[in-house]
Amino acid sequence: MSSEQLKDGKVVFRCSTCNYWNSYSVKTVKAPDLKRADAFLKTRLHFPEIIGFFLFHTATGVLTNNMPDMLNNSDLEVLGNLLIKTVSIGRSQYPDVKEISLILSSKNITVKMINKDLAVIIVGKTFPLSKPLRDQLDRIGSIDTAQNGHLK
Repeated sequence: MSSEQLKDGKVVFRCSTCNYWNSYSVKTVKAPDLKRADAFLKTRLHFPEIIGFFLFHTATGVLTNNMPDMLNNSDLEVLGNLLIKTVSIGRSQYPDVKEISLILSSKNITVKMINKDLAVIIVGKTFPLSKPLRDQLDRIGSIDTAQNGHLK
């Protein structure tokens, strides 16, 4: 998709059969959110307690995958959708919820929402995650509910 085809959050194209102009709304990942998340992910080697992680967007799915090979992209799509829905359910009652942690078989799964559609999902060996890692997660950004889920 070229930048000329994307206008105001819509893909615009001409039908090759009838020449009619069509447009469809699409969700896109905001570049600042993605850059901030990528910057965090590049620091992952400094945290030995991380087993794996992935960056997940509700509209586009898995954006970055650094999970063990036993989980393929289809598995991560299902897991990402389920975890983001879980956060959304919590936010429906408690709007300040920005992350959740689950403990399964002595593994810690932390879901940190970067904005309302983008999350970093980390599987760690310890609970809670180390303070330096927690500090890094806090620097990624937080949901600003007054601004409809955009980074502060």
